[in-house]
Amino acid sequence: MKKTLFLLLIASGLFFACNKPVYKYNSDFEGVWKTDIIFDTILNMNVRSEIIIDGADGSFKNTCSPCGTDLCNCVSTQFGKAVMNSSRTQMKIGSSNYPLRIDEEPYQNSNGIWTMKIQGLVYYRQ
Repeated sequence: MKKTLFLLLIASGLFFACNKPVYKYNSDFEGVWKTDIIFDTILNMNVRSEIIIDGADGSFKNTCSPCGTDLCNCVSTQFGKAVMNSSRTQMKIGSSNYPLRIDEEPYQNSNGIWTMKIQGLVYYRQ
């Protein structure tokens, strides 16, 4: 009984240790991040993606039509807690089973502009 309880505690500890809020791993992720507007040849339209990290919460709007300053008609959206795996290679937002691959964590480029690369797309802090 004690051994089972001990193993259960270790397993639950490992589970929670693997998914910490993104801002606790790197506070530079916080903020509003958008890609440049690009032409998607598959959808045959201009698109843009957005990631917002606000403390423990986040949102991801993928491949959206620019509608003024907003985004609409997104291919996919995710909302909820923003967590990162312990190897810092993936971020998950909300209860989606679709983790986002972190290619480059946020950094200031040579022009002083904050950038990061997620899923092969370059995002700029707004």
